[in-house]
Amino acid sequence: MDATNDLAQMIRHQKGRWSGARERRLEPGRRSLTASEAAAVIGVSVATIRGWADQGQLPAHRTVGGHRRFELEELKGWLAERGAPVPSRVRPARSHPELPRCPELARALDARAEAVADRVLAGYAEEVPTTHPRPPLHELRRTAARFARVVAGALESGDPSSLTGRAELVGYRGGLQGDGEAVLVEQTRLAVALVREAEEAVREGDVVEEHALPALQSAIEHAQVGAARGLSAAMAADPGRAGSA
Repeated sequence: MDATNDLAQMIRHQKGRWSGARERRLEPGRRSLTASEAAAVIGVSVATIRGWADQGQLPAHRTVGGHRRFELEELKGWLAERGAPVPSRVRPARSHPELPRCPELARALDARAEAVADRVLAGYAEEVPTTHPRPPLHELRRTAARFARVVAGALESGDPSSLTGRAELVGYRGGLQGDGEAVLVEQTRLAVALVREAEEAVREGDVVEEHALPALQSAIEHAQVGAARGLSAAMAADPGRAGSA
């Protein structure tokens, strides 16, 4: 078992919450880290960091703008208390490769969220067995709108990091709830529907960007990888529950 799994098991069996679990405002001038940087310091995934912070097992703070941050010295102390290696220096978080910016496609997909949900619904038929039941209609439409919006954001900015992080968190939460496989199945169906809507937007001339479809495929890959990482992190954090997915 590696050090990451050792730490995850240690956290899972801890009683109670970190004594400073309530998130406080970050004091000016203190060295703070993003969730990605904190994950690199501790050696776990971003989804695990967010999950521990949500559960009050990891010290966290909020900036004036409401963004969650982690104080470097507190993290070092947190690691030392658990007998985990304390890094002598912090490396910058690994950057994500940039995508070609496709604002036309981003706007088209954001406007077609309802059509994406309709395509997913059309993919179900009573005569065809599925590994997981179709989610309720209202839930499916909400999920489709959220997925289209986050993918569109990555295409608009050319930065897939937020998309990857959100997908990782969805996979992590789904894994802890025992629904990890369902998360991957649902996201795959959404991705297929999103690609079909994008192809239609290109055919109709709403999108003329040269790399629109390859950029979309790359964005979807980032989402799938993020969800898989989150599920893996959940399995490491709670093998009994996540493993039953």
